[in-house]
Amino acid sequence: MKIKLYLVPKDIHGKAIKLFLDKNKLPYEEIITEDINILREVCQDRFLQKKISTLKITFSSAIQVQEGFNEVSLNHLLDHFNKYKSKI
Repeated sequence: MKIKLYLVPKDIHGKAIKLFLDKNKLPYEEIITEDINILREVCQDRFLQKKISTLKITFSSAIQVQEGFNEVSLNHLLDHFNKYKSKI
């Protein structure tokens, strides 16, 4: 499993995601960007209108993308990590 955080400076969602990942000791790669085209590419949403921090999780068989902070989704990620002892 590989976790990448596309962090938009001054975005409260990004700060919350970082806090969650750090608190739960989940290693991740941080990419700081304000380029909406990069965010659109990650989200695969060419109509994305606002710059929002995005989390990209690459599993062995799937990719999950999360725009903004979503505690339920992050808790599922943590459960998956703990249950399967995923290597990051």
